[in-house]
Amino acid sequence: MRLTYDPTTNALRLSLDREPGEPSRTVDLPGYVDVGEGGRLVGVEIMPPPSLDLTTALQPWTDDPVAAEYVDLDPDSVYITLSVPEEGIDREQVRAAQATLRAELDGTQRLVALAIPRRGTGYEISYPSGNQ
Repeated sequence: MRLTYDPTTNALRLSLDREPGEPSRTVDLPGYVDVGEGGRLVGVEIMPPPSLDLTTALQPWTDDPVAAEYVDLDPDSVYITLSVPEEGIDREQVRAAQATLRAELDGTQRLVALAIPRRGTGYEISYPSGNQ
């Protein structure tokens, strides 16, 4: 998976190493952002609207041998793990904050990329310094 920064929207853009297609539309999704020590992005949880089938949308991600290890798909939500605590840290304070995430979908309703706002009510992701 690839995480890049878009300064225009002040958001992180998560995509596969090879993007499966061109986005044809975007959909705002309710979710949560988990932020760890130093503003490190731990993961995101997405609760899709009824009009979006998660299994279909995430097929390129669950079929990718690397990305599939980090995608936990349930019938009503998906959690994508983006980092783990540094070695030697047994317990880490992690804050979960509500966020509106933006899905970029291709013409077949597959997820091309996910935009994650760097800042919101109750959280701020310190990228890249918090993700070293």
